[in-house]
This record gives sequence, C-alpha cells and structure tokens, in this order.
Amino acid sequence: MKKTIRRGRVRLLPYVQVEVAERLDKFCAASNATESAVVGAAIRQYIAGTSDAALLLRRLDRLGRALTRSQRDLELLSEAFAVFMRLWFAHMPSIPEEEKKAARSTAESRYRQFVEHVAEQFSGGRRFLDDLPRELIANDAEIDAIVDNVTSPHDTSDNG
Repeated sequence: MKKTIRRGRVRLLPYVQVEVAERLDKFCAASNATESAVVGAAIRQYIAGTSDAALLLRRLDRLGRALTRSQRDLELLSEAFAVFMRLWFAHMPSIPEEEKKAARSTAESRYRQFVEHVAEQFSGGRRFLDDLPRELIANDAEIDAIVDNVTSPHDTSDNG
C-alpha cells in the first residue's frame, strides 16, 4: 500500500464495518471532532495499551490476585489456629475447683502478655505468614507482562 505524506501526516485507507463507520460519524458530529483526530487517538490508545478497558482489566487482575492471596492467608491462619486448639485441648489438664481462682488471674496476666507480644510483632511488620514457605508462580512484573499481552492483542488480520 502506497502512503501519501501530507503536512507531516500519512494517509491511511483502512476498511471498517458499516456499523463502526456510522458510529464514528455520529460521534464526530456530536463531539465536533474530525474523523482523523478520533481515529488517531484510538490508534495511539490501542498501541499504547492505555485504554480504560485495558487499565481496568489490569487493576481487576491485581485485585483478584490480592484477594486470592488474602483468602489463602486466611485459610492458612484458620488451619494453624485449629491445630493450636487441638493441641491445647489435648495437653490442658483439668483444674480442681479450689485452684480455679488463681488459674483465672494467671490466665488474665498471660493473656495481657500475649496481646502485647502480638501488638509488638504486628507493629514491627512481622507476620506469622512470613515464616512459612511460599510457592512463587510468577512475580508481579511477569504477571503484568502476561496481562499486557492478553489485554492488548495486535490483530494482524487484513479485512480488506
């Protein structure tokens, strides 16, 4: 295809469906824009992958991955708590009635120490989940590259 260069611009003659051409005409009339400006902006946006849909899909994908990680973390913590409770019940001796008052005051003291320890760990940025091995399928850069390839496919078919 021979392209004519005129005033720093190249003339393109692409073929589009009739419905697309009609919608383009209506849009240009309503927004007082030229077809060249609208088509140029659309092509730039498509090639750069910065359309609202592409950005939205990327953000939704990131939110989905974060939700999956949060769900996994919650399930893991729930299972760790269940294991702890089973062990605690298995090894906790029953307390005679006359020793229960002393046991309650000791329990309150230990609970306060536990809460302080959890607060220290949490404020320091340390988490129980950080101690566990992680399966790494792909890092964020690799996943972003995959999403970019999926959300901005370059159609090479020729409709003309």
